[in-house]
Amino acid sequence: MKIGILGLPQAGKTMLFQALTRGQAQATSSRGEKVHLGSVSVPDRRLDHLGAMYKPKKFTPAKVDYVDAPALETGGRERGALAALTALRDVDAYALVVRAFADPSVAHAMETVDPARDAGWLLGELLLEDLALVERRLERIDKAIKVGKKPEDANEHEALKLARLALEAERPVRTAGLSAAQERSIRGFQLFSMRPWIFVVNADDEQMKTGEASLVGPLAQRFPALRAIALSAKTEAELALLPEDEAREFMGVLGIEEPGLTRMIHICFDALGLLSFFTVGPDEVRAWTIRKGSTAPQAAGEIHSDLERGFIRAEVIGYDDLAKSQTMAKAREQGLLRTEGRDYKVLDGDILNIRFSV
Repeated sequence: MKIGILGLPQAGKTMLFQALTRGQAQATSSRGEKVHLGSVSVPDRRLDHLGAMYKPKKFTPAKVDYVDAPALETGGRERGALAALTALRDVDAYALVVRAFADPSVAHAMETVDPARDAGWLLGELLLEDLALVERRLERIDKAIKVGKKPEDANEHEALKLARLALEAERPVRTAGLSAAQERSIRGFQLFSMRPWIFVVNADDEQMKTGEASLVGPLAQRFPALRAIALSAKTEAELALLPEDEAREFMGVLGIEEPGLTRMIHICFDALGLLSFFTVGPDEVRAWTIRKGSTAPQAAGEIHSDLERGFIRAEVIGYDDLAKSQTMAKAREQGLLRTEGRDYKVLDGDILNIRFSV
């Protein structure tokens, strides 16, 4: 899972990135602009428990990658300053950081603090970028048609026309009603609005005491179809650098029930329709990430293509059942381990053992 982080200058975008990656990141460049990349393990108490049960040689959590691109500046389109967005075209979802905290010493790009307004501007810029790309491609196709050439891909042509209609109406392409074939035909364009958007309201500690609902409410009213989360990037960055016991104590003082890192991952999983399943054994305990609705053979393919190709059956037990039984042998005695075939849809927390032959 790869998440791109966007925002206006001084919104706290890079502070959030530092919090999410615990200060561990590397710098690269895109179109001459500096881009930061960071990868972190997905916190999962279930995986931790399985690790304690099996004490494996190797313990492998799922990973999430974050990409922090340069801030989007008002007027940047006219100056060609949005080229760095190219670095974010290959991500799975976007976290759009909007500023709620008021600090006179930190100037706001639009002079006043208004998270809903900033969110609307960010979305508008992404839609305009998509519209420009779609129109360029349609122009080339239409020129070819005028000289008697048929479109190489009819699905692509129709998909682009539907995409243009949606974008002109200021709607994301993912709401354009494309068929599966049409979606596949334009996947290579990596349109921003084909991916989920998540708002991150960056507040201060006092604002957080009023409750998340009061901070994300204005955005939810204006953009009801989009997900939103509120946190203090500054506080989360401080928490990320503390030892675990000190961080828990600090969270208790501030009334924070769950770290922002964990909450961000949960909301991203939800937005992308993802779930986790596990494989266990003395050699390795590992978490895997797949889309909801994936079948057992598809999950097997995530582990290795040979397992999907030669899939016979899957031995399955839910995490809760194994945790209660304490050992796989006891779970088997209690009849909690079951055999599933090719049509089985994997559930979040399933532990799989794939039987295959190639």
